[in-house]
Amino acid sequence: MAENKKEQLRYDPEGAQALTGVICRLLDEYPGLGPAERFAFATLGAGDGMAMFPGDGAVIESETRSVTGRVRQVCRYPFAAVWRGGGLTEQSRSAVKERLDALGRWLGRQPVTADGGSYRLETYPPLAGGRRLLGFSIQSPACLAQRDEHQTETWAVEMAARYENIFYL
Repeated sequence: MAENKKEQLRYDPEGAQALTGVICRLLDEYPGLGPAERFAFATLGAGDGMAMFPGDGAVIESETRSVTGRVRQVCRYPFAAVWRGGGLTEQSRSAVKERLDALGRWLGRQPVTADGGSYRLETYPPLAGGRRLLGFSIQSPACLAQRDEHQTETWAVEMAARYENIFYL
C-alpha cells in the first residue's frame, strides 16, 4: 500500500520575530493614514480600529545550499491588515476597501494616491539576522470579513511578505 506523504512545512521562527515589528512600523508609515491612526498588533477592540494580525508563521518556501556552507532561504510571512468600524454606508465601505487594497499596493512598492498626492514606498527597511525583504503581495483583496449584531464591520486584506535569509553552516 502506497502512503501519500505531504511535504512537511518548515518555518523560520526568528524570521517571524524580525518581520513582525518591521511590518507594524511600515503599516504605520502608510501615507493614507490619518494623523492619529495606527495599527495595533493582533488586537482589535469592539469599536473602531486597525490592526495587523500575523498568519501561521514564516514558512520557508525554498532553500539552496552551496558547498561552501552558504544557505539561502526564501521565506513567506503571511499577515492581514484589518480595519473595523460601525455605521458604514455603501460609499464608506467602498472607501475602506480601496484604502486597504491601496495599502497592499503601497507595500508592494506600487504608486498609490492618498490625500490628493501620489506616493510610492522607495525602499524596504533592513531586517535583523541576515534577512532582507524582497517584497509584499496581496494574497486576497480587501473584503468584508465580519459584521456583528451591532452592524460593526471588519474589513481585511490578506498579504504576505517575502524575504531571504542567508546564513552559513
